[in-house]
Amino acid sequence: MKFSKLYIIALVFGLIGAAAGAFAGGFIAAARCEGGLECLGAAFFGVGLGAVLVESSAMALAAHLANRRRGNLLPTFLTTLALAVTIVLALLPGFTAPLALPLFLFQAWVCVKVQLATGRGRKAGTRARSG
Repeated sequence: MKFSKLYIIALVFGLIGAAAGAFAGGFIAAARCEGGLECLGAAFFGVGLGAVLVESSAMALAAHLANRRRGNLLPTFLTTLALAVTIVLALLPGFTAPLALPLFLFQAWVCVKVQLATGRGRKAGTRARSG
């Protein structure tokens, strides 16, 4: 599959995964608390952790499935997760917030590049065996 199509698919599913993971992580963290302001830290942690995990897995899985399972899912997921954690750590100081979009675009680019690099395509000049 073309790089541009895989890149757009990885971006869209990464955004959907980040939103869904943040929502679910916030709900799970809030359900474990009794309520009040002391739960605010746990809720933020749940939102962040959910967004990172689900965004990374959704992006890697979408790129893998759109590539017709030709690549290796595990290295794609691990590099995507490593970049997601690095992005979160880089964005902890408030003044680095404008870096969020370029880092997310870079994460999707790396995800697709790893997926395509680990793919097992047919060699040129060989025919598929029948029967």
